[in-house]
Amino acid sequence: MSTPSDPHAPSKSNPYASELLVNRLMTEGSDKETRHFELSLKGSELEYLPGDSLGVLPTNCEEVVEDLLAAVGLTGSEQVQVGEDDITLKDALINRLACTVLSKIQIKKFNEFAQSDKLNDLLQIANKDSLVDYMWGRELIDLFLEFPHSGISAQDFVGLLRPMPPRLYSIASSLSAHPEEVHLTVAVVNYVGHGRERKGVCSSYLAERVGDSIPCYLHPNKNFKLPEDSSTPIIMVGPGTGIAPFRAFIEERKATGASGKNWLFFGDRSQKTDYLYGDEWESYQKDGILNELGLAWSRDQNEKVYVQHKMIEKGYQLWSWLNDGAVFYVCGDASRMAKDVDQALRTIAQEEGAMNEEDAGSWVKALQKERRYLKDVY
Repeated sequence: MSTPSDPHAPSKSNPYASELLVNRLMTEGSDKETRHFELSLKGSELEYLPGDSLGVLPTNCEEVVEDLLAAVGLTGSEQVQVGEDDITLKDALINRLACTVLSKIQIKKFNEFAQSDKLNDLLQIANKDSLVDYMWGRELIDLFLEFPHSGISAQDFVGLLRPMPPRLYSIASSLSAHPEEVHLTVAVVNYVGHGRERKGVCSSYLAERVGDSIPCYLHPNKNFKLPEDSSTPIIMVGPGTGIAPFRAFIEERKATGASGKNWLFFGDRSQKTDYLYGDEWESYQKDGILNELGLAWSRDQNEKVYVQHKMIEKGYQLWSWLNDGAVFYVCGDASRMAKDVDQALRTIAQEEGAMNEEDAGSWVKALQKERRYLKDVY
């Protein structure tokens, strides 16, 4: 088996070429595109645990690169240096560099060439909110389209770009259930911004392939694991693609015959089109593996219902599970969902535990300290 100290073991700098076996749309009829991917680990001897992530190293879409080159006024055949390598600019843009996401430092570097008064104003500290608004939904190509100028060399253009970062996805499978495979649950990013179609680099890279070789590596997450004692109850909150690690958790608990009770909260827009792995959850519930299933659909009725509402509805029972030693997990959106779920926990502590706001906050912090409240949020 490959070990972390093995210089030949797959890693970020030495990825494993995995065959993409399955690429399946899970949201037929929805205005969101979420896909299930299955990748082969055959012959790699790679092993992972539920809760770990997979790092994927994507390439940029050739069409996106061609559009960018046209906007910059370069052909792509120019020789440039990237790290230690002399390669063509087009090769660098497709395989080595991030060429869509816009950052403040890029705008600053770009304006050394463009000398735009508008950009100069936006870069002032006093205008930081305006800069954030300006960058929203824009990419590097928009700078070249909005502030056309001639004279940037291919090498100077490369100097505006950072290396292509890998994307980390929570693994949606257990090796015990799927030997030599790793599964992912990915929301494919597609939108129109400022008059141009945009697409997420890695989600589109995966969505447009099947049977291809995908460079990847395993990324352990020691802070998001099943309890060592398999009789411990677990409560999992994973709306949208936050469901991924909990599919792995349930598969593992079923495969290992864990006796601990399992409670899942899942939510999305509509049960008809967005119930990710719905057949599996219903089957697990029927078989007694999933003891409780809380479903929240935001668009299936007049008032929006989210996972935190379902938690509060079941406050007494949830409080009882937590007092019996359950571990509480949350995965998904950090900006809003995770905060709302955290507040729901505090509300439950106040309502069911007769605590004041301060004591409820201390109780939640104690859960975290005891490693019984674990987050994988992004």
